[in-house]
Amino acid sequence: MNKVLIVAGERQTGERYQQALGQEGFQTAVVWNPIQMVEFCRQHSPDFMVVDLDLAELGLWSAVQAVRGIGTLANVPFLGLSSTANPPLFEKAKAAGFLSVYPTHDSSRQIVEALRREVERVATPVEAEIVDVVGRDPSLNRLREIARDIVSTAASLRPRVAEYGEDGPELFSYIENSGFAIRKKLNGVSDFSLHDKELRHDFRNMIGSVTGFAELILMESGLSPESTEGLTRLRRNSTEFVDILDLQKAEANA
Repeated sequence: MNKVLIVAGERQTGERYQQALGQEGFQTAVVWNPIQMVEFCRQHSPDFMVVDLDLAELGLWSAVQAVRGIGTLANVPFLGLSSTANPPLFEKAKAAGFLSVYPTHDSSRQIVEALRREVERVATPVEAEIVDVVGRDPSLNRLREIARDIVSTAASLRPRVAEYGEDGPELFSYIENSGFAIRKKLNGVSDFSLHDKELRHDFRNMIGSVTGFAELILMESGLSPESTEGLTRLRRNSTEFVDILDLQKAEANA
C-alpha cells in the first residue's frame, strides 16, 4: 500500500484529501505545518507528499530541503496544492522539485489521478524510457522523432499544469497519455506500412488528442510564455505528424 503524507494548512483541506485518498487505497497521514512535516519524515518514509503551498511563508521551502536531505526520501515525489493562481509561487515549487501543482479547492480527483500515474510510472519504468526503433522507412522514423519530442515537451510542461484552468490537469493528462501511446505504437509498426488506411486512421485519432487538448489549454488566459511556447510546439508537432500521414495517403492512392 502506498503511503501519502498530506501537509495541509486548513483542517478541512487535510481531512478532505485524506478521505479521498483513503477511499482509493492509499495509506495517509496528515500534518499541519512544515515543522511537523520534517518531524514526521524523520520517523517515517512516505512514498508521496501532497503539500499545501499556502504554507510557503512558514518555512516550507527549507522544510522541503530538509526532507530531501533524509537519505530514504531524497527522491520522494512532491505534489503541490494552491488556493490561488500564483506564478511566482509555482516557479518556486518547480525549483524545489515539485512534480505539479493543483488547485486546492477543486476536486481531489486530480490528486488521486496524479498519484495513480506516478504509481504506474514507478511500477513500469520502461514506459517512461521507451527506446525508439530506427528502421529503413524515413517517414516512419520522422514520426518517431516527432512522438519523442511530444513526450519530452509534455514532460517539461507538467510542472506548469496549475496554469491550465480548472480542467487543465485532466486535459493535460490526455496529451501525456496520447504521446506515450503514439510512441509505443510506432515502435511496433513495420517499415513502409503507413499506406495502410486503418493504421493511418488509428494514428490520426491518437494525434488528434494532442492537437485538440493543446488548443483547448491555449485558450486559457494567464498562461506563462513557457506554457504558450510548449503548447504551441505540441500543436506544430501534431500538424507535421498529420502532414506525413497525408503524404502517405497520397502515395497509397497514386
